[in-house]
Amino acid sequence: MKTHTCLIVSACLAQPVWALFPLLDHIDLRTTYRSATQDWKWELVTAEEDADPAQAYFPARDAEYPDGEKDYRPPGSEWDFLGAGEGEPLWIYVESGDAYSWLGFDNTSAGLQDPVNFTLAGVTGPAGGHFALYRVIGGMPVVFMSTADGISAADLFPKPAGHHHLNWSFTRRGMWAVDLKVSGTRTGGNRPTVAGPTDTARLFFAIGEKAEWRARNFDTATVMDESVAGDLTDPDHDGWPNLLEYAFGGNPRQNGLKRSGTQTSAAPVQGMGQNQEAVYPSITFYQMKDAGAAGIRYAVEWQSGLETSGWAEGGSIHLIENVDAKWERVTVRDSQPAGAGKRFCRIRVEALPQP
Repeated sequence: MKTHTCLIVSACLAQPVWALFPLLDHIDLRTTYRSATQDWKWELVTAEEDADPAQAYFPARDAEYPDGEKDYRPPGSEWDFLGAGEGEPLWIYVESGDAYSWLGFDNTSAGLQDPVNFTLAGVTGPAGGHFALYRVIGGMPVVFMSTADGISAADLFPKPAGHHHLNWSFTRRGMWAVDLKVSGTRTGGNRPTVAGPTDTARLFFAIGEKAEWRARNFDTATVMDESVAGDLTDPDHDGWPNLLEYAFGGNPRQNGLKRSGTQTSAAPVQGMGQNQEAVYPSITFYQMKDAGAAGIRYAVEWQSGLETSGWAEGGSIHLIENVDAKWERVTVRDSQPAGAGKRFCRIRVEALPQP
């Protein structure tokens, strides 16, 4: 008797209940100095609500303007501060009013003199990436912060009176954290504000669909931690690393691979597919319709044994079932019919490399 086994190799993950939420449209960063307690209050102010920066993120779409925030480094040495070579991609939260996630600085709070100083305290993001904060006047950049030459006291935005929007530029897709430190001078005696732990806040930026998934599923304490939120980690020890939870539509806050918001299994399923007179081993799985935009690639691989080498991508699409605007359920059958020998199958999911 011949047996036909389908082996699924993949990776997925889990996460805390309290995740970050996205902020869109017009957003202002407001800092208020509370002299009674000698500390700072940070808020993200929108038309509908005021949010704690520790609970929110700013999304960016991985598509070219105007459908997304992707742009390209222009020629000229004046743009070297961006940290990208000429023609290389950038993702920019622009200063203009039609931005998707339009982040700016609010009016100076009562009790403070202008300028209020914001310095760059740190940046965490994809390897090799750079961040810059600048504005463009008369076609020329005015640079306030740039990590292309490291981080120093010169990375400073002295916010003048009024309300200001700038360009926030990043050279890589992915999850970013930008730490800003605020200081100022109080009115009535020109006394400086007191430094303390509340003078620094972290802002989260999620560029691309994969980074957004990470932001929506992890909280401020874990979203930048590769040992928890990284592609290959499995913090809930259910056998499904984060990358596979993402690829198959799982919920990393729920033990086991379940479709997000449901009790339906998202795990691939082995089976048999009929084609004319023959029956073929098959594998059925959920996949995103636009995997490239999602930052991943699916590959169905087959071989006659379980050796590390020898896996070959192949098979034929037997059936595609529409799930919704984003997802479909695909059945791929082997090129060899059942009875032709022992066969094994696996699904390989790869994160696409940075540009």
